[in-house]
Amino acid sequence: MSPSTLYLAKLMGAYSLFAAAWLMYRREAALGLVDRITNDPVFESVIGTLRLVLGLAIVVGHNRWGGWVEALVSLIGWLALFSGVATMFLPTGTLRRIVVWMRFKERLSLYALISSVLGAALFIGGVTA
Repeated sequence: MSPSTLYLAKLMGAYSLFAAAWLMYRREAALGLVDRITNDPVFESVIGTLRLVLGLAIVVGHNRWGGWVEALVSLIGWLALFSGVATMFLPTGTLRRIVVWMRFKERLSLYALISSVLGAALFIGGVTA
């Protein structure tokens, strides 16, 4: 496995674990941030731009699909790229409707659990390879 794969797996894994912990322990702040992002077109555009830049960085620097860790890192890069483009160019209010459809507030614990599992898998995969 390449050094960039190991680096990105550990970075993404640690970030996902911290993000999941933040979602659980600072629930009201997380919900407030999501509400702010989805109700402010400027903030929504900034988040889209950041997602796009991060996704492009991963896709351009790491588009490998050999093993499961490589594939997961690359998949997250592509998802970030596409979600960044969508967030930047979809009509205002679309992101808000998606968050409502996902029932983010009611399912916050589930999303934190998914983030934890993916984060742990990436981090462990990056450390043990």
